Amino acid sequence: MNFWDRLSPWNLGYVSVLSLGLSKPTYKVDQVPEPFHEYFIVSGYRHPKSTAVQCILSLFYATNETLNFWTHFLPSLYFLWSLCGLSQSVDFLNDPFSYPLLAYLVVWCVFPLSSAIAHTFNTMSVHARHICFFIDYGSNSLFSLAVAVGYRAYIFPEYFSNTLYSDFYLAGAMFNSILCTVCACQTRFMKRSYFRTALRLSAFALPYVYDSVPVIGRLLLCTPEECALSSQLPHARQFIFAITAAFLYATHIPERLNPGKFDIIGHSHQLFHISTAIGVMDQVAAVVLDFQERRAIIKDDFMFASPLYSIGAVTSILVINTCIILLFSYRLIRATKKTN
Repeated sequence: MNFWDRLSPWNLGYVSVLSLGLSKPTYKVDQVPEPFHEYFIVSGYRHPKSTAVQCILSLFYATNETLNFWTHFLPSLYFLWSLCGLSQSVDFLNDPFSYPLLAYLVVWCVFPLSSAIAHTFNTMSVHARHICFFIDYGSNSLFSLAVAVGYRAYIFPEYFSNTLYSDFYLAGAMFNSILCTVCACQTRFMKRSYFRTALRLSAFALPYVYDSVPVIGRLLLCTPEECALSSQLPHARQFIFAITAAFLYATHIPERLNPGKFDIIGHSHQLFHISTAIGVMDQVAAVVLDFQERRAIIKDDFMFASPLYSIGAVTSILVINTCIILLFSYRLIRATKKTN
C-alpha cells in the first residue's frame, strides 16, 4: 500500500467532506511527508493533500495548526477594528502628517492575516506549503519596513535628527526588507536543521534590531521632554514580548520538554504568535502616542509631507517582495519537475 492510499480517509469529495462535519482524522508525524514535520510535534497533522474546503473546515476542529490560525486571525481583526476607530479622529486623506501612520497601520492589519492564511492552506500540497510561507515571510518583511516608516516619522530622538543616519535610515530598512524576504524564502530549500531555524530567525531579527535602534537610543538617552512622553513605557515593554517571541521560536519550548503533550494547545508557535501580537500592540500604541504628542516638536523636521516617502516606499517593497516570491515559486516548481 502506497503512502497516499494509507491516507485514503481524506480522499473524499466536497459533498462527503461537508456531510461528515468537522470531525476529520488527523495524523501522526510518521504518517506525513517530511516537509510537513514540525519539531517535537508528534500528532495533530492534517492530510498533506487537503482541499481548500478541508483546510477551512479544519479551523474548527483540533489540529496542531488550528490555534496557529486563530492566534493571528483574531489579532488581525482587532487591528482592523482599531484602525477604523482611529480613522474617526485622524484625517488620513487630507493630513500629510498622518501618511506614514496610515502606511504603518494598513500593513499592521495585513501581516498577521497573511500568516493566518498561510497556516490555513499550507497542507494543500508540498508546493502550496512552501508558497504559503513565502507569502508569510514577504508580509513580515514588509511590516519591518512599515515599522521603520512609523519610527522615522514620529519617534526619532532629537539627537538623531538631521544626521547622516537619519537620512539613510529608511533606505537601510528597505534593503533589510528585501534581504529578509530572500533569506527567509531560501531557507525553504534547506533541509530541516537548527541552522535553518537560526538563519530564518536571523532574517527577521536583523530588520527588527535595525528598526529598533532609534527606540533604544531614545529610551537610554532621552531628553527630559522625551522621558516624560506617554509612549516611553509601551516602547520599552514591547521589547519584553519581542525577546520572548524570539526565545519561543528558537527553543521550541515547551513541546521540546515533553513531545506530544502540547501538539494541539500550548506549543511554542502558538505562544510565539501571541507574544508577537501583544508586542506589536504595544509598538503601535507607542507610535500613535508619539504621533499625537510630538507633532509640534517634529513638524519642522518632517520628511514625509509627500506620500511618496511613506505609502510609496511601502508599495515599492510590496511589488519587489511579490516579484521575489514569484521567482522563488518558479524555482520551486522547476526544481520539482527536474527531480521527477
